[in-house]
Amino acid sequence: MSDLNQPARSAALVVPPLHPVLDAVEMHMTVPLNRWPKYAIMGTADYKKRQEFLMTDHLKKLPPPGTIDTSAKDLSLSTMFMHKMAQIQHIIRRQGPAANDDPRYTYLYDDMRFKRNIFYWRNFRMNDLPPEIITHIFRIAAWSTSTPAEGTHTRLLLTSVCAKWRRLMIEDCTLWSAIWFRDPPPYERSLEWFKRAGGAPLDIRINEHDADWKSKDDDWGYKEDDHRFTAEQMEELMDKLFVKVSQIRMLVLVVDNWPPALVVLRKLQEAAEAGKTINMERLEIHRMGQPFVWLGPGRTPAVLFGGQTRALKYLCLSGIHIDWNATPLSNLSTIDLRKIAMNVAPTLNRFREVLLACPRLQKLSLDGAGPQPSARKPDHVPIDLPHLKVLIIGGFSMLYSCYILSQFKAPNVRDLTLMNLTGEDYTTMIAGITGRYRELRLLTLYTVNISPTEGGTKAMVRFLYAMPCLSYLRIASMKWHVIEAFNKDPREYGLGRDTATQSFPQNRLVLCPKLQTIEFQQMSGTKIAEWVVTRKELGAPLRRAYVNSPYVDKVTAAEADMIQQVVGLFIAPLGSTTPEERALATCDRYGESTRENIY
Repeated sequence: MSDLNQPARSAALVVPPLHPVLDAVEMHMTVPLNRWPKYAIMGTADYKKRQEFLMTDHLKKLPPPGTIDTSAKDLSLSTMFMHKMAQIQHIIRRQGPAANDDPRYTYLYDDMRFKRNIFYWRNFRMNDLPPEIITHIFRIAAWSTSTPAEGTHTRLLLTSVCAKWRRLMIEDCTLWSAIWFRDPPPYERSLEWFKRAGGAPLDIRINEHDADWKSKDDDWGYKEDDHRFTAEQMEELMDKLFVKVSQIRMLVLVVDNWPPALVVLRKLQEAAEAGKTINMERLEIHRMGQPFVWLGPGRTPAVLFGGQTRALKYLCLSGIHIDWNATPLSNLSTIDLRKIAMNVAPTLNRFREVLLACPRLQKLSLDGAGPQPSARKPDHVPIDLPHLKVLIIGGFSMLYSCYILSQFKAPNVRDLTLMNLTGEDYTTMIAGITGRYRELRLLTLYTVNISPTEGGTKAMVRFLYAMPCLSYLRIASMKWHVIEAFNKDPREYGLGRDTATQSFPQNRLVLCPKLQTIEFQQMSGTKIAEWVVTRKELGAPLRRAYVNSPYVDKVTAAEADMIQQVVGLFIAPLGSTTPEERALATCDRYGESTRENIY
């Protein structure tokens, strides 16, 4: 990395010395990853804080606007950092593929780009652009954020720069059409954005304050537990929002108890019965209180949208139910049901009717919620779901899991999640779905119990052998014998004996030979390190390993160093998607996308 410490050569360019803070990271390039300063690891809070520090530190040293012309110096620094970016790219190309997956190079390149932008944008004549171009740039900035909280913060920042920017921002109703009610009652800020949105389609999220989503823009003066919606408060808010009910394109509601959730369902039904048009494409209602509890007899479940569900494409119900028989459900792209008591779940016949009415269903998630079991008919035929790309099954007994999975065929699933399948041996279920998902690219295993016997291992080996395209593995809280199955020789289990070898060491076949990425949490760092070493010895090395951010401290320095010797180790913030995952979600041979824009 000594090449990077050489100044960019230019006969006409005089490069001033860097601020010591701005150049400090380069001194760490020869230091092993586990001994890097915390801010040098992407995905950590320290990484973001460091960028904020660099920006603040730089701005403090600038003269007041309009007093001194710093454009020449800014241009010089911007050019120098651009040259350093080119140098890094040259070094990566020279060192080969391993450097591409070294997080230190990735970080260093990103760091140079960030510094370059600090100076580059000071010389960019933004306000000389036509107003419609500036507005388009604002839209890109607002909608390119990774979380709703960042989108909220970006819009607040853009309205605070100058009078011209504020006017352009406020005049563009589309910039205010995504509203997250996270300010305290009476929601003055959110309702002002609701007013600014004018006649634009609305994407609305309402949730009782979640400390995990707290941002610098929140102005709650009391604990989150002090705020829980009452039915009256929710009704008052819905009355204000439903004056534009026909404009609401997406509604996401997260509450703790039944009353506010029931109010929303009732108000939606009443609006439809009053003759208002419901154009909602996405509805999510999450009741986060005690799961599987229901209010019992005496309450008539709501007919969703009063039956006006023609526009609905995405339905997610968690801990709450509707009148399944009276609600038309067809042509959905996503069905997501969670934690619904069995006695208020749809019947098997109704569930199958809905699947048949959704021939282009792309995502099916059943987490502790599914159809009421009934006797299997002699003429039972699994429903064909050729466009299903994402399948999530969790929270069921072994027998019920097999029962659910027997209801449909989905040969083109790309993303399979099995989670919270514990308390008994699920080997039979694994054997039952073996060979069904040959197009699978991403496999998630969270707390799935497979017998440590020879029969359990054989079932896992056969399961993995039948998914040759798998390239991304995500695991958490798994027994290690299940993960060890990935490195078994399939020919020892009667598989692939007639297949030509894949030219790997030891002249043997390797399960999931295209596997390149692993993401883990709540797993032994030592065992992960040994596992990736074994994959490399078998001739099927991984390119990257991700550990979820809350579990970084569980990986010791020695374990991180051992992993880093074989594969690039990165940190994935919990709930985020990695670049590899996004690439898998947006590209497949059918040209369809399974990624959904949450906001």
